[in-house]
Amino acid sequence: MAPKISGTVDKKLFGLYLSDHLAGATAGQGRIERMARDFTDTPFHAELSALATQIREEREYVRGLVGDFGLPRRTPRRAAAWVAERAGRLKLNGRVVNRSPMTLVLESEVMRSAVMGKLGLWQTLQDLSGDLGLDGARFDGLATKAREQIATLDRVHEYARRRAFYTNQGA
Repeated sequence: MAPKISGTVDKKLFGLYLSDHLAGATAGQGRIERMARDFTDTPFHAELSALATQIREEREYVRGLVGDFGLPRRTPRRAAAWVAERAGRLKLNGRVVNRSPMTLVLESEVMRSAVMGKLGLWQTLQDLSGDLGLDGARFDGLATKAREQIATLDRVHEYARRRAFYTNQGA
């Protein structure tokens, strides 16, 4: 099937929705790539690196959908997401030079929320797939992958929260 928005789908609203998710994916990609770089000293480095690759590929897929549907590229939204992601790094966590043990807790919470939002995107696209000329089974697979990503981030969060708030970080 060639992607095409049917007359039953509000193209403007759908375009805004997809654009917002592309902006979120742009911010999420930056955050997870930084996590993969910054947390090489954790048992989750390989999983974070794999997540970074998956999220990058999924972002490119969403970007491709925007192009395939002939939707306007909303650069200001993506730019705002980029700025927000970088501003989110400026957490006052009591550490100026070195990384706070709380950082991985917060970063995993933010990414878990982002992936939950992405799961909603895949579910919505699955529901609309017939009206968009898309294969609904693909979105079922992407939704399953998002649930697996959430499970990974849950494990990262568990690891981080069980260590972050103790004076002896290895507790």
